Amino acid sequence: MLNPGELDRRITLQSASVSTDGFGQAVRTYSTLGLVWAKVDYLSVKEGEETERLTSVNKVRFTIRYRADVDATIKISWDSKTYEVEGVSLEGRERYLILDTVLRD
Repeated sequence: MLNPGELDRRITLQSASVSTDGFGQAVRTYSTLGLVWAKVDYLSVKEGEETERLTSVNKVRFTIRYRADVDATIKISWDSKTYEVEGVSLEGRERYLILDTVLRD
């Protein structure tokens, strides 16, 4: 069980919305959904070559208090970086959400 004192990092949840630009093309933009406390766990770092340049992929797990408005379409902004959510799971009868994310350089 998670100790609430472990939620010691402030992160920003960003939700996606789709609008249309002047050319009729769909454009995805992100706005702030909320500022919440989270526990941050670094899971892995993988380096590889993608299109002739070295890239790194960081997998990070954020644990936050349960919110009904959080799903896999959100992004997380923390420490001047943006993390893409790959999966969302519940812990403890809707007490906490575990957000598995990826950060690509």
